[in-house]
Amino acid sequence: MLKGWAEHPGGRHHGAHGAAVSKLLDVSTGLLDFSQNINPLGAPEGAIDAARRALYEESGRYPDPGYPRLREALAAYLGVSSDKIVPTNGGAEALFLAALSAGVEGKALILEPTFSEYAAAARAAGLEPVRRVVRRPEDGFRFDSAALEDLEGIALVFLCNPNNPTGDALTRAEVLEVADGVRERGAVLVVDEAFADFTPGVSVAGEVDTGLYVARSFTKFFAIPGLRLGSLVCGDPGNVESFQPSWSVNSVAAAAGTVAVQDQNFVDASISEVARLRAELFEALRTLPGLTPFAGAANFLLVHGPQGLSERLARRGVLVRGCAPFVGLGPGYFRVAVRGAGENGRLVAAIREEL
Repeated sequence: MLKGWAEHPGGRHHGAHGAAVSKLLDVSTGLLDFSQNINPLGAPEGAIDAARRALYEESGRYPDPGYPRLREALAAYLGVSSDKIVPTNGGAEALFLAALSAGVEGKALILEPTFSEYAAAARAAGLEPVRRVVRRPEDGFRFDSAALEDLEGIALVFLCNPNNPTGDALTRAEVLEVADGVRERGAVLVVDEAFADFTPGVSVAGEVDTGLYVARSFTKFFAIPGLRLGSLVCGDPGNVESFQPSWSVNSVAAAAGTVAVQDQNFVDASISEVARLRAELFEALRTLPGLTPFAGAANFLLVHGPQGLSERLARRGVLVRGCAPFVGLGPGYFRVAVRGAGENGRLVAAIREEL
């Protein structure tokens, strides 16, 4: 991978950091970043206005540690009680807090290929990460539930739904079936719903209890990754908060999030527009020789193509997410965000020229 694809301590890896790639490749303008999955509609205008006001009006004092307005807004958006919401510094903090507060010892099962933060969260909680490939290309990356039949020694299981980077999604009923099986075997399930906003109906946030945690991210769907806002939906927020630093969410993020989740027009438009753009991009990629895109349920698509393609695209100023580091994938796999129609067209044209 190029150095511009961010590598974090503890074996974590994420999308490209545009400034680093620009410097590495000496690209000063026109960098087109498909490596980070952000809503192509951008942030709701009202949320940005609220963030701007908070920056000038609230930066001089500490946030209310209880975040009452934010909790109420997030609870209404997710359809849960506000006393089950813990606002967090992005979805990543929610994952770490779930592992830390679960109060279990032993091993944590990572269902690969999937998001790289789970292993780091497990280690932070004193759990030993165990990796098990449950999605395979020959099966279209469909989830293999048989992998959960043997949980001997497993205390905690991470499930990403929709899954990053494969894009597949389990139905709500299927996730609840997984949750029942995990709990019957004496383990705790943490469901990462970072991309569930794009797939209405899959969330199990309303079913949380002592054996089920749901982590949410509001940075991708509402296009505010720099503000870092998420939440953990759980049965015992008081226990979770005992592991959380005070004032984890800054006033600007809290203000933006409170307004963003109340903008139903933005939510509806985002769901329909991203679904349309995703379908168009999938069809365009499917027509290219040597490429195999995999259908997805979120705002990105996993693609298999010739080895080295992602690096060649980067040198053209088009960044895709090289997926070689993901367990169960390897060279030739890359992930592309769903962006606007014009930008998606530029991506397809660049790939066509490199094939």
